[in-house]
Amino acid sequence: MAKRGKLLAKAKTNPQNISFQELEALAAAYGLPLEPGGSHYVQRLPDGTKNTIKREGDKVKRWYVQDVVEAVEMFGQK
Repeated sequence: MAKRGKLLAKAKTNPQNISFQELEALAAAYGLPLEPGGSHYVQRLPDGTKNTIKREGDKVKRWYVQDVVEAVEMFGQK
């Protein structure tokens, strides 16, 4: 399985143990990068919506991981 596939599987099965760097790599690997936007990071989606992710050190809240996983499954480049 490719590295991005392993990251996606990890994010789906254990979202509370994903580091911000892993989340950033996952989003970029599927063509949906996280962009800095003040105190948060923004993921702009092809349908015009966006996900906002707050970075607190290297910790990422589980619901932010779930938002990115959902976006990857809907819009991610194969």
